[in-house]
Amino acid sequence: MKRIIFLFFFFILANTFYSQTQLDSLKLKFQKDSARTYRFKKVRPWIALDQRNSWIKNTKGLQRIPVTINGLQFGAILKEKHTVGLGLYSMNATSQKPVKISDGSNKITYQELLLKYSTLNYEYVIVNTRFFELDVPLEVGLGRYVYNLKDSSQTALLWHEEGPIKLTGGGVTMIVKPLKWIGLRGMAGFRFVAFNKRTNLNFNGFYYSYGVWIDLRQIYRDIKFYGFIRPKYRKKVKAISASKP
Repeated sequence: MKRIIFLFFFFILANTFYSQTQLDSLKLKFQKDSARTYRFKKVRPWIALDQRNSWIKNTKGLQRIPVTINGLQFGAILKEKHTVGLGLYSMNATSQKPVKISDGSNKITYQELLLKYSTLNYEYVIVNTRFFELDVPLEVGLGRYVYNLKDSSQTALLWHEEGPIKLTGGGVTMIVKPLKWIGLRGMAGFRFVAFNKRTNLNFNGFYYSYGVWIDLRQIYRDIKFYGFIRPKYRKKVKAISASKP
């Protein structure tokens, strides 16, 4: 009888010890998987849509013509501080429509402009907290412009030219992050554009953009952790606890 009682308690203790060992091992794996999911990366890919609002000056007509330039940026983020990459930009369809130009007299003309360019981008993170980020973006680039000047009926071509452009620019980007993966982003800067100037256009000027900021990496991390890693851990803990005598 004593042997039976001894074996019974020995079985309980052994099973409890084994269950605790399983729980400790499971907890260690959970911590390791969690740390890996949210780990610091020296290099990670980067892609962004960039829509800039700006103006192009027509010095003859003394007009500031609003334009919108759409861009795609891609590259890499190094040590969470430095972003390097390429940018591809072109004016949107609305900005390419003919614009009425008046030089102060009764003569009316219409200008058409197409602007495309590519850039090398660099951005440095000055401040990056849970709720706020401040960056300094810089860029240099090459591109091409096409300029047409038409009469008041937009049927006769009065002037046509096209050629290369060189540009440099810089500014400030601010991001407010009420949530970890979504917030508001605003940017303002100034660009300098050099080209073989034969028109009355001036491409130098300020630009700005604003919109929604989304951290796809954080979304992926949270989905992986809260959707898979943690539920799987809790399910296994529950199963081990249920097997205890």
